[in-house]
Amino acid sequence: MQVDNYGTVLLWSPKAEAMFGWSRDEVIGKSLGELAICGDKNLGSAERIAQVVQKLENGISGWRYETITLRRDGSEIVTEISLTALRRRDKIIINMFLRDISQRRVAEEQLRQAQKMESVGELTGGLAHDFNNMLTVITGTIDILADAVADKPQLAAIAALISGAADRGAELTANLLAFARKQPLQPRAIDVNSLMTDVCKLLHPTLGRQIEVETVLGNDVWPALIDPGQLSSALVNLAINARDAMPNGGKLILTTGNLEVLPDDFKFKGILAAGRYVRVTVRDTGTGMPEAVLDKVFEPFFSTKEPGRGTGLGLSMVYGFVKQSGGHIEAESDVGHGTTFRIYLPKAIEQPKQLAEPAGEPRAESGNETILCVEDDASVRSFVLTQLQSLGYKTIAAENAADALALVESGEPFDLLFTDIVMPGKMNGRQLAEAVALLRPTLKVLFTSGFTENDDVINHSPMNNDVLLLPKPYRRADLNRMIRLALESPMPAIIQDRRVSAQS
Repeated sequence: MQVDNYGTVLLWSPKAEAMFGWSRDEVIGKSLGELAICGDKNLGSAERIAQVVQKLENGISGWRYETITLRRDGSEIVTEISLTALRRRDKIIINMFLRDISQRRVAEEQLRQAQKMESVGELTGGLAHDFNNMLTVITGTIDILADAVADKPQLAAIAALISGAADRGAELTANLLAFARKQPLQPRAIDVNSLMTDVCKLLHPTLGRQIEVETVLGNDVWPALIDPGQLSSALVNLAINARDAMPNGGKLILTTGNLEVLPDDFKFKGILAAGRYVRVTVRDTGTGMPEAVLDKVFEPFFSTKEPGRGTGLGLSMVYGFVKQSGGHIEAESDVGHGTTFRIYLPKAIEQPKQLAEPAGEPRAESGNETILCVEDDASVRSFVLTQLQSLGYKTIAAENAADALALVESGEPFDLLFTDIVMPGKMNGRQLAEAVALLRPTLKVLFTSGFTENDDVINHSPMNNDVLLLPKPYRRADLNRMIRLALESPMPAIIQDRRVSAQS
């Protein structure tokens, strides 16, 4: 494109025609101001060109900037404009090189948002991990105090208050871990349409009569690899948020379908890997959200509700769960017309299977076996040892994986390895269990963790039903029950597979 120092178009290239929708005959001899092509919200085209002319007078012939430009149909595009001014006798000719960078801007914004959420998630996950260790001691000992003051009503009431607060704290850390993408997941192939139908049965009484629920389930929807319980919770969470956005009633529409992301699909660049996904959409006809709110909607503790009407963790939980599952969630909103959330779930390779009813768990009895307890937090380790000994078990303690492995190599006898997954040092709990399995063929293992730190035992892949995990924080009864279950269960398949591969 070429203009004079008044902004009159002298040259209009085929590329400019394709970019802006104006033909050459329509623009030659007209000013950019009339066409509103190169104006922006802060500075019009005439002022821009005047600045270029002034720069030329100062010996500067080139200039580059980015701005919003308008197409013939009124749509906006982000454009990079490079200007070069040339003096020809008594005239000034300005060459303009324009490039549409709208997609690049979108990709940069998506990357910036992803990096911000990742940083917040790392901080959140670390805090939740430390808080879980403290809660493990609190929730584990409150039962003992409650038993001791059972015959003293006033003290028993105080113990109940402490117990309730500890439970709320545990729920809060679980929510934080969900956002941080460090919660234990058990993904499997599921029929999303069937799950959606089941969820809708729960929604009708929850949302009330003033909310109409409509489902549009796609044909031949692929199976999704996802934790069904977490997906159900996510859908209910989105539905409740939609209800709150429709105080005078409205409509909630749930849809499903398939989506194939191609390698050159710019919309999902850096967000979703190329492949097949199941798309779940939750749309409401509520009040909608302005852009400033929409930009923060997945951040933890951000809420537009009144104080006391929520923690601000609902949507951040959904975001973390979907991201941890290898999917993506996006939101768009129109003030006064409603909000739409789209969830993209990875397609499962296998077909959904009907799960058998879980076998009955062994009774929570005490025992006299020897347990090797590996826990780096001194307070938690002391609590666990005290509880196990009170239940009749013999205990051996190790502060980290290296110390535990040294005990095993020395020939120390034990019946169960009870180990934290996330520990300082070169070896985590999973690696410790694999190393010990090579030395003790009949090893029994019970894992515990305040968060998963991307460990393959319980994260990013379907957890084998034989791998036992006791999430922190836990109560004394939970510890007792899982210890017995671990001692009386077959050896975890993850350990068997490791030993077989090492011997082959």
